[in-house]
Amino acid sequence: MQKFQVKIELNGAKAIVTMIGDVTHECENNMMEAYEKITAQKARNILLDFSQVDYINSAGMSVIITLLTKSQNAEQKLNACGLSQHFLKIFDMVGLLKYIPHFDTRSEGVQNLEN
Repeated sequence: MQKFQVKIELNGAKAIVTMIGDVTHECENNMMEAYEKITAQKARNILLDFSQVDYINSAGMSVIITLLTKSQNAEQKLNACGLSQHFLKIFDMVGLLKYIPHFDTRSEGVQNLEN
C-alpha cells in the first residue's frame, strides 16, 4: 500500500487536487485539509485527479462522498479525471457519476471546469 499524498494547484476559481497513493481512511485528514484550503481560497470549480491512484477501498469512497456533499453544500462544481476502468465502474454502480462528471484526461477535466 502506497502512502497517500495530495497536491493542490489553485488558479483563481479553479482547483486541481491530485491524489497520489491509495485512497483509504488514512487519506481523510489530508483530503479534508486540502478541501478547506481550496474553499478558503474561494475556488468554485474542483477537479479530482485520480490518475496516480491504484486503490480505493470503501472507506476511501466514503471520503469522496464526504467531499461531494461538502462541495454541493458550498455550491462548488466537482469533476474527476483519471479513474481506471475498474474504479469508473464502481463510481457508476454507487451512483457517483451522476454527481461527479468524469473525464478521461486531466486536460478535458480542466477544460470542463472553465465552462
